[in-house]
Amino acid sequence: MTIHHILAAYTRALAFTTVIFAVCYWAPGDSGSVIFRRVLLAPLFLLAILGLRSHFPRFNDNTRSVGTQIAFQLLTALAMSVFRVSIGPSEDASVNKSLVIFLAFARFMTIWNVAFFVFDRRSR
Repeated sequence: MTIHHILAAYTRALAFTTVIFAVCYWAPGDSGSVIFRRVLLAPLFLLAILGLRSHFPRFNDNTRSVGTQIAFQLLTALAMSVFRVSIGPSEDASVNKSLVIFLAFARFMTIWNVAFFVFDRRSR
C-alpha cells in the first residue's frame, strides 16, 4: 500500500466517524456518554465490513454462486443492522422492539442487496 492509499483509508474512516458523531450529537436527548459509545462503534463497523470482504473478495463477485452471495449479503446486512440498532435513537427501547427493528432491517438489506446482485448478474 502506498501512503496515498493509507491516507485515503484513514480519511474515509474519519469522515464516516465524524458524520456519525454529527448525527448523534444533534439527536435529541442523548448524553455525552451515549454519543461517545455510538461514535466508538463507527470504526468497528467499517472493520467488520472490511473483514467480511477479506473472506468474500470483490474479485470473486462475478463468479460467486448465488448461495455464497446470499450468505455474504446476509452477513453484511447483519453487520449493518447491529450498527443501525446501536447508533439509532432507541436507547430506551424494549428488547422486543430492538429485536424487531434489527430483524426487519437485516431482512430488508439482505433482500435489497441480493436483488441488486441478481439484476447485475442478469444484465451481463
